[in-house]
Amino acid sequence: MLLHTVDVMSQGTGVTPDPNMYSCQTTPGPRLVNGVFSPGNTAGAPIANITGGFCGVDISTPGIWWWVNGTGDVLRASTCDDRTNIKVKISVFTGSCNALRCVTGGDTPDFECTSLQIPSSTGIWNTLATAIDFPTFAGQNYYLLVQQTNGSGTVWMNFEKPVIPHNNDCINALGPIPRDNTPILGTTTGSNVSVVSEGYCGAPALYPGVWYQFFGTGGDVTIGACGEFNFDGIYIDVYHGGFCDEKQCLRGTYQDNVKDPAKCSFGAAQVLRPFTTYTVSTNDLDRYFIYVSWARTSGDLATGDFRLYIDDGGNPGSGGAAAIKFAPPGVTSTGGGGGGGKGGKGSGSSGKGGKKKSGATSFSQGYSWILVLCGVLSSVFAMHI
Repeated sequence: MLLHTVDVMSQGTGVTPDPNMYSCQTTPGPRLVNGVFSPGNTAGAPIANITGGFCGVDISTPGIWWWVNGTGDVLRASTCDDRTNIKVKISVFTGSCNALRCVTGGDTPDFECTSLQIPSSTGIWNTLATAIDFPTFAGQNYYLLVQQTNGSGTVWMNFEKPVIPHNNDCINALGPIPRDNTPILGTTTGSNVSVVSEGYCGAPALYPGVWYQFFGTGGDVTIGACGEFNFDGIYIDVYHGGFCDEKQCLRGTYQDNVKDPAKCSFGAAQVLRPFTTYTVSTNDLDRYFIYVSWARTSGDLATGDFRLYIDDGGNPGSGGAAAIKFAPPGVTSTGGGGGGGKGGKGSGSSGKGGKKKSGATSFSQGYSWILVLCGVLSSVFAMHI
């Protein structure tokens, strides 16, 4: 293996295939984890001979290799560059080239990539770019097999440490969220599509989402959401259960395209966006998980910032409408996480890429909340948290 760092200058345009990239043993590297794109071309590449023929995706089409040193962080590899001209699927291995061990694999779109967006007649957002997140250990090597899916072509890929929302997984669901229509600022930017073994309850999860939790009242509770750059509504899935690995789908009633200027007006011009609500029946003091993601859309983005509201309709139950006291307006705050308990889920530079960053990702950085519970309620809630 060639132990030297490479960048786009030493690889040229990427239009000409590099036979060194046809093999794990000879591919140049390690690649830098700095967001800079480097090219490859799958023309003439063989189908990799991998035991079992599977690592997240079938290993069944020609592919080329990249490799990178682990940092101890989750890394994201992405093909979101204007010069990428084919769709790919990616398998990530560790170990050595002679004894590869599968880490993960997939062909998930890079949901932050706007420059390679594919026009859709079905109303589903899509892009030519592929991205994959994978956990790493410092000093350990990771080998990425990048396979063409529909013909050969040029791939530009980079590596970086992604900014992932704290509540990306059920076990880190933020809350308990107050049920008094306190606006909760959230974002799905940088998150992943959660794999939910129980299935999606209110709607299918087409795009990345984030998790919240609240306690029931013994009556109906309405969850609502809207976003300044969301034009087609939001999907809300609700689950009932004490822990993430015990949750069950909870069916409810949707209302979409609701007009609510008080909750969903944005900017100086007070532009009105559609409000989506989902109403469910709850048991008093039981825990409920919420998964929030963009609804079917063909807009510019399938992720973004949003406002979340929970309304108990004036029936607070024995827990009270606002179990959490949030910081005053203008102070970054959104509540604590970790209630899932027992575990389980779920240019020669980046300048030519087309990723749009969120303007409100700081929502998960301040957990300035105080649990307001007393007497017997303290012990009751403690059993759930």
